Amino acid sequence: MNTTVLLNKIKKNLNKLFVFFLFFIIFQNLAFAENKKISLQLTWLHQFQFAGYYMAKEMGYYDDIGIDLEIKEYTYETKITDAVVNKEVDFAVGRSSIIIDKINGQDIVALGAIFQSNPLMLLVREDSGITSIEDFKNKKIMIANVSQYRASIIAMLNANGIATRDVELIPHSFDINDLINNKVDAMASYLSNEPLTMDDRNIEYRVFHPKDYGFDFYGDILFTTSSFIKENPKLTRKFYEASIKGWKYAFNNIIKTSEVIYQKYNTQNKSFINYVKEGEILKKMTYVPVEGEQGDLISHPSLGLLQKDKLEEIVGVYKVMGLVYKDLNTKEFIYEFNHPKMLGFHLSKQEIYFGSLFALMFLFVVFYSNKKKKWLMTKNELEEILESQRRELNKNNRLLMVQSKLAAVGEMLSNIAHQWRQPLSSITSNMSHLQIRAEIDEHISKEILFASIHSVNNQCRYLSETIDDFRSFFDNHSSNIGLFDIKDAIEKTQNLTKDSYRFNNINIITDLDNCNIVDNQNTFIQSMLNIFNNTKDAFVLKNISEEDRFFFITMNIVSNTVVIRFTDSAGGIDEDILDCVFEPYFTTKHKAKGTGLGLYMTHQIIVNHLKGIIIVSNKEFDYENKKYKGAEFTITIAYP
Repeated sequence: MNTTVLLNKIKKNLNKLFVFFLFFIIFQNLAFAENKKISLQLTWLHQFQFAGYYMAKEMGYYDDIGIDLEIKEYTYETKITDAVVNKEVDFAVGRSSIIIDKINGQDIVALGAIFQSNPLMLLVREDSGITSIEDFKNKKIMIANVSQYRASIIAMLNANGIATRDVELIPHSFDINDLINNKVDAMASYLSNEPLTMDDRNIEYRVFHPKDYGFDFYGDILFTTSSFIKENPKLTRKFYEASIKGWKYAFNNIIKTSEVIYQKYNTQNKSFINYVKEGEILKKMTYVPVEGEQGDLISHPSLGLLQKDKLEEIVGVYKVMGLVYKDLNTKEFIYEFNHPKMLGFHLSKQEIYFGSLFALMFLFVVFYSNKKKKWLMTKNELEEILESQRRELNKNNRLLMVQSKLAAVGEMLSNIAHQWRQPLSSITSNMSHLQIRAEIDEHISKEILFASIHSVNNQCRYLSETIDDFRSFFDNHSSNIGLFDIKDAIEKTQNLTKDSYRFNNINIITDLDNCNIVDNQNTFIQSMLNIFNNTKDAFVLKNISEEDRFFFITMNIVSNTVVIRFTDSAGGIDEDILDCVFEPYFTTKHKAKGTGLGLYMTHQIIVNHLKGIIIVSNKEFDYENKKYKGAEFTITIAYP
């Protein structure tokens, strides 16, 4: 057989193989043309607690992998583990108590833990007289009557000398009015739920979170069965990845996600701002900051992380409480693809082992030292320390307010200088012109004299109006609280900074609605002014080209909530410091140019004075057929 014939045969076989491969792909696509129906059982009623699954469905992440997901809301008849094991649903969200089910022989595989800390805690009224765990003795605690669900709370009580016989456990009614009306002394609650209701009703409260006492359980573990994974290995992995992608989107876009939940999943009739606040709280329970050697924020643990050591600690608590008697087979329990990289670098097994051992020893020493110190203190000593800390905290807060105001004075003087420079120059020019003509004995006509006087009067009037504007800014007396238009306040802020923005060639583009709220307008203007100044500095410090300096301000009303967005094109904020911008004394500027108090005070004003929410994120957007990236501050305030 010559070479030409051989090559022709090989070519024909390759063509047949290519055609076969093409038909295989077409057949496979046809086979999956219709999305496969998959079900997910939630552990409670619809709320931000399950936002990642809603957004994965809303954004088409499940559609992209051929999944038609049905999300099932919890009912009081639902037995979540049984529903998964009996194949009534394919996936479910469960508490850490599914560890007990696994040890007891149930076929369970945990894909990932959404919340690295369980939001479950004990909630009491501030006026209940309960200031420490010891104060729970002989108190009524409303809590679920299923032992494994309340394990972390009971463990917290037991570790501090309060046994179950020392308290009266009341079956949970899930009605917060029982706590508000003093029918019970404490209520098992979620950090992201009941405290928000207390805030809405202006009722002061105190939280006792098991995490603060060394009992840090996982919250909301996504799980299925090993049999389902064996039958659907590819689908399981893609579902998990799409769900994690949905959670990332939800936490990076809390406002948008809250709108979706409010419009499509609001079976509890919560307010829009309630979902926003819930999202902010749960984000903190999901992402735990990791500090570098210099104390700077360098990374977050991966979303969905399940750690063997932490699971074994939870099992240890269950053993002490008599809920289980055997160890957990973590290799069978943890999904094979759940091993995210924490900090983006690899450690040897030996380094991980000794590092973990050292960390555990260090934590034990710190925990033992703190506990020993508390045991040696009398109640009076503790009260004296707490009172001293309160006084110091109040003193520091007052100092921060004064420092912030002084920083604002500096900014105001800078803005006054910008606004006075042109009119002062005009006055000087007019007077110099008259002086020169008088010195050379040139006749000055009435027209020229009156025109100069008129110009000087106009410039002086402008200077006087400017002084009035800036003087009103510093008048923050409480008696000035009243009804004002947010649009008007933002326009006043814009007027205070207009010359500074014009000098730096920053183009402001607004789209504002009228919206009246009750508060101190000047305090609100101060909070806005900090954002304006921060944006101006970002453009200057990053040396953004003048033709690309845009500052967008939009405001609209969404379900009795006003949403204000400030978006710039200054390149955004470094992701490693994004969560730190509202901390006191945190600044990226040189110390001579920034105090680090501006955005902190803005956060304090929005959250504490206006009872609203302020978040910051990076955003990429198109404007006039050009792509930009910048920081976006989003403020949400309840609209009366």
